[in-house]
Amino acid sequence: MLAGVLASLPATADGYVPVDGCYLGAYIELDAATGGDLHAFEELVGKPHASYFRYVGYGSPFPFRWVREMHALGVLPHIAWEPNDGLGPVDEDDYLRGWAEAAGRTGGPVFLRYASEMNGTWQAYSGDPQAFIRKWRTVTQIMRELAPNVIMVWCPFATPQATIDQYYPGDEWVDWVGVNIYSVHHYDGDITKPALDDPRELLQYVYDRYAPRKPIAICEYAATHYCAACGQDVTEFGLKQMTRLYESLPTRFPRVKMITWFCVDTVGSGLASNNYSLTGSPAFLERYRTLIADDYFLGRIPDVSRLVASLPPITPAPREPVVEPPPVIGPLEVPPEEAAPVVPPNIPPTEHPLALARLGPVDPYEIDVAVVGAPPSAVTGRVEVLAEPGRELDVHMVTFYLDGEFRAVTNVAPYRYEWNADYSEPGVHEIRVEAMNRYQNPIADATVSVIVAQ
Repeated sequence: MLAGVLASLPATADGYVPVDGCYLGAYIELDAATGGDLHAFEELVGKPHASYFRYVGYGSPFPFRWVREMHALGVLPHIAWEPNDGLGPVDEDDYLRGWAEAAGRTGGPVFLRYASEMNGTWQAYSGDPQAFIRKWRTVTQIMRELAPNVIMVWCPFATPQATIDQYYPGDEWVDWVGVNIYSVHHYDGDITKPALDDPRELLQYVYDRYAPRKPIAICEYAATHYCAACGQDVTEFGLKQMTRLYESLPTRFPRVKMITWFCVDTVGSGLASNNYSLTGSPAFLERYRTLIADDYFLGRIPDVSRLVASLPPITPAPREPVVEPPPVIGPLEVPPEEAAPVVPPNIPPTEHPLALARLGPVDPYEIDVAVVGAPPSAVTGRVEVLAEPGRELDVHMVTFYLDGEFRAVTNVAPYRYEWNADYSEPGVHEIRVEAMNRYQNPIADATVSVIVAQ
């Protein structure tokens, strides 16, 4: 079946719709049992998944390294990009264009779920459908111009239904239609509000309205096995709800082409009042394994790996603890077997430390500099000079200097400058990078040495 998974091979937003079946997805960043490690998660659930998602706040850099890691594994990266300060900051500016340029450079498909659950009252971007539509179209236009590999996913919450259509930007501005659905035992963590919803009925409205024209994604789904509102184990309730939904997809909802489980214990993490963790309930884990075992539910997408095979591979960054915000920007890196340095027998002394051969964890208040494409102790030909700021720095722009002379400035992360070392004299050279904030005030700098080979 996998050979026929994709309806279209080009990395464009109108592709990546399965001919048959439904992509499996998951959110595991806060899963206590696996620490967000997808390999550990898949070992527990018994099957690879086609997509994973993470949240990114509007104003944060594009998660370049994470997207490339997903592509390398044959996974469709899914980003929930949320303008949590409201729609005001969303504009056709350097940030939006730079974010789109970074997305385009990944070379593979990216599911972009921008400003989801807009039809409710709980989001900072809710309340003004016309303003939402204008901003959505601005974002979509920029993505189609600079990142045609981005798949725009419009995603309301299943309720309230009355306001869903008001926020729809139009068929020409949407690639996939999504919906978020949760099977809870009580609404809002309130013992006076028992929930009686069937997830199939919650899906039906969006499906009937949009499935004839668009592929449908259940961008977030979970059923609870512990309800803090009533203080009870509700495993049997949750098993019934999840079984209803997953078993109905092949026959009743064949245009649902992706379903993503939200694997979080919101009670234990202090976020809300339900435990949705698959790994926190043996009964849930076993039922989920059984439900997804059918070939209808699709795992890895080999075409993604093929499409990005021409891009330099990267080394996955060490994971940050899930309670800390992880670094969201990382450069293309060359793995050890492709970057084994040929070190000259006599390295001349340098005034500054040699540039790094790869970027790893960065001090939160520092900026690291690496040279990729040749060893920093024997640079030759075309290489990339990469700068990665620590996560506590509010970097808007980075300037590169070679031997004190200005060479490049960029406001697009990952920050890079291409250098042809064949035009430089053999010997020691100095590279300095300076990071500036949005007011163009310097906030960090770093100076390293490199050695151009004889």
